[in-house]
Amino acid sequence: MRSRRSGKRSRDPFERELERVKRSIAADQFEKALCLLQRMEEQAGLFPEERLFELHELMGQLFYWLADLKEALPHLRLAWELPREDRTARLAALSDYLMYLHYAEGVSDEELREAHTAYAAMMGAVPQFTHAKRQQKKLRIGYLSPNLTDHIVLNFAIQLFSSYDRARFEVYLYDTGTLRSEITDWVAGMADHSVDLSKLAPKEAAERIYADEVDILFDLAGHSAGGRTLQIAAYKPAPVQLSGIGYFDTTGLSAMDYVLGDPVCDPPGMEALFSEQILRLPKTHLCYTPSERFRVYENLSRAPHAPIVFGSFNNFAKITDEMLGLWAEILRRAPHARLLLKNVHPRKDTLRRMQVRAEHAGIDPARMELRPGTKDYLRDYLDVDIILDTHPYPGGGTTCEALCMGLPVVTMAGTRHGARFGASLLHNAGLGELVADDGDRYVERAVGLAHDPELLTALHAAIPRMMRASPLMDGAGYVRAVEAAYEMIWERYLNEETQQEPCRAHAQKACAAGRKTT
Repeated sequence: MRSRRSGKRSRDPFERELERVKRSIAADQFEKALCLLQRMEEQAGLFPEERLFELHELMGQLFYWLADLKEALPHLRLAWELPREDRTARLAALSDYLMYLHYAEGVSDEELREAHTAYAAMMGAVPQFTHAKRQQKKLRIGYLSPNLTDHIVLNFAIQLFSSYDRARFEVYLYDTGTLRSEITDWVAGMADHSVDLSKLAPKEAAERIYADEVDILFDLAGHSAGGRTLQIAAYKPAPVQLSGIGYFDTTGLSAMDYVLGDPVCDPPGMEALFSEQILRLPKTHLCYTPSERFRVYENLSRAPHAPIVFGSFNNFAKITDEMLGLWAEILRRAPHARLLLKNVHPRKDTLRRMQVRAEHAGIDPARMELRPGTKDYLRDYLDVDIILDTHPYPGGGTTCEALCMGLPVVTMAGTRHGARFGASLLHNAGLGELVADDGDRYVERAVGLAHDPELLTALHAAIPRMMRASPLMDGAGYVRAVEAAYEMIWERYLNEETQQEPCRAHAQKACAAGRKTT
């Protein structure tokens, strides 16, 4: 008894210090929280060994919020490598690591592929449902998402919910998110069925999808949001499953059959980077629907600023040292131009860190403005002439927003799907000449635009029209292409030679047995 009381007493300082850290995080005092954590790390024996994962999880998240990926990634890696009792939480930590790994420079395509394979290994042999082949009057399509609210992924998915052929398809929306809004209710009313899975464990959620006899399940999140949707999809609740919106790489899971792609994102030879088969749509695998916020900026008339203003509205965590170096070179070759960087988050600590990094890269602070994220961020696009995309993780929603606001976007195409969707967006918008293959050409295209005010003026006027007329905003055409792909992969599934399939009762029994052993 005495030793127990003594042990409890010895842990009190740890709990008090950890509470101070969490209060600082809640108050958006990230630098303070980081200092407190580093002080705790330095005190020998203060952090219990069995909770070291928590130290690294918090430090990794803080460095990410401060847009310091070099410091964040080693901690985020330890957050999933160190043992913990909660397997679901450990899988979520690995999903976070995989997500943020795409932000970093110098990570090879093969390294990313291997990292996703590690996820499959940690997931292990999950008991999967088996499916009797069936033909129903309508093909049942399920969409699995934590983002059925005011979220950028919804802008890329909403046409699938609102414009589908109700004579041929029956749509189920499966919501795993914890945030609710009027938009959530609005979206739920679009589909034939809407199901809240947010309070169910992954296996229970999979059982609910399985019970609905969904034919094709589309995961709209992948390893984002902690990979919760993948933990559900791993049980194979639908006979055919795919991803490709909301995440931009392989899932690593054998339970995922296809990944949505297009000819620009996924040229021949990309197959080796995926555990899934690439399902290439004819033009674009992304369709953008602007929010109501854009209405006040329709028929916008604008002229280039004097001097020209370059801008980036991407998450600061996407801005690598390599990009800062390229932007410094652009400013050197366009000596009167300015640079405006606007973060997606309102965190001021991040601005201070970015200021230091930019100056270290050679950017004159007198020629640069840093702005925190705001709700009315579209107004800030009026202060910019040319958008500079990030690499290796390009903008998606921010690129489409910029194009809708009449701004040319200069991007760099990488060697993998996740580094090429910026190029796909621009090619589909008719702006393929703004896509560069390397850093030198990226600089040349940006500087060339800055030195050609007539071309820039013409682009400002033409780009919104080009965007609206492009496949990127052809909702009806996009949905028809996706539906044709659905019918193709379903027919392929029905025609596959398989061994004798167990009945549904046997499948349920197998899944229940798996529940007892996990």
